[in-house]
Amino acid sequence: MFETPIKHPTNTHFTYNNVEPYILSVFFKENFDVDISDFINEKIFKPLNIASYSWTKYGNYCAAATGLFLNYKDFHKIGKLLLDFGKYEGKQIIPESWVKEMVRPQIHCPDYYNPDRLLPKLDAGYFTWISRDGIVFRDGSEGQYIICDYSNNRLITIMSTQKEMNLVTECLKGLI
Repeated sequence: MFETPIKHPTNTHFTYNNVEPYILSVFFKENFDVDISDFINEKIFKPLNIASYSWTKYGNYCAAATGLFLNYKDFHKIGKLLLDFGKYEGKQIIPESWVKEMVRPQIHCPDYYNPDRLLPKLDAGYFTWISRDGIVFRDGSEGQYIICDYSNNRLITIMSTQKEMNLVTECLKGLI
């Protein structure tokens, strides 16, 4: 990943990848001897009462943007945290300003737009997709979704093992 050439000038082209969080994971471990999964456990998971999880490691480093395994109840808590701008059960866990920045369009993504999808990807925030009507979502490679419909204060979380993402969202027609 460190030897891959950068093809486009900064802030001119979007390409989805999981590299940046992994680089941060390596950076934290090498420079501060902090495992990013331990840091997230202390700052986010413990305040959410998430005790049972596992996170894939690549060698000594947490994969960071992939390989997190949670039960459904705890996965839903992450969605609630996003929908409520960093609050969980009345307590601010993540600064509201950071979550608002995270779900704000950062770059337009015309290459990812598919009008046939129930949730077309119009823009990218920080590790979020922004769809039509301001719906913000995260999607995992096997049909996991956190969907925040801020206009209607609605949260939908889905955990599946369906690799065909459009089949997962088909069941949501009429809900979003």
